[in-house]
Amino acid sequence: MSFQWTFLATFLYCELIVVIILLLPFIPPSWWQAFFKSRLAKAFQAGAKYYFNFIICIFALLFMDSIRELRKYSGVEVKDLATPQAEAHAHMKQFRSQRNFYIAGFALFLWFVIKRLINLLSAVAREMADSAAARKQAEGAHRHLESLPTNDSGKVDPREIPLPSAPPSRYIDPKEHDAEITKMKQEILQAHENIETLRDQYDKSIKQYDELNDEHHKLQNKLAVLSETETDKDK
Repeated sequence: MSFQWTFLATFLYCELIVVIILLLPFIPPSWWQAFFKSRLAKAFQAGAKYYFNFIICIFALLFMDSIRELRKYSGVEVKDLATPQAEAHAHMKQFRSQRNFYIAGFALFLWFVIKRLINLLSAVAREMADSAAARKQAEGAHRHLESLPTNDSGKVDPREIPLPSAPPSRYIDPKEHDAEITKMKQEILQAHENIETLRDQYDKSIKQYDELNDEHHKLQNKLAVLSETETDKDK
């Protein structure tokens, strides 16, 4: 095996190892995201695009060369060979061309697979981070809402709590609370409707202004034409 095919086969084995490592189920995407943001990965990110395209060009050239050799040795017929040694040599050349074809094809294919896997892992890690941040924010808001009644009740001295027949001034009736929430929702909806109405009016006024501006330009052009004709008549 010549140097270029030995190098390509070694690269193919490395690609297989990388794909297997990227597909390991017990490594979460967050670990890969942390690795991609490390100094070692950032050192390659500056020229990653050029490295990727350069390796694609090399693999494509070797793949086309393997296709050329495959077509060259596939056309050899047994009747054209004079001796058994020549036939064995031709079969050996044919086997090597097929081997090089598969090596180059799989190396080129796995290179695209690795790039796609890295992009997918990064996207999944970002989505997981966003969902975790949103979950923490929702939990914090929920805890804050739950702590509001407890904080209010904690400020009141138990000895000052009146009897149930006379509820305290801080007592909130659930029905009144729901009524206020419904009222606020209606006000918000009304405000949205008013905004949409103002937006429609603004769009109509802009359209009318454009139409008036066009008519103004037309009248100015007509006035200019009339003034030119009058000056011509005076002459």
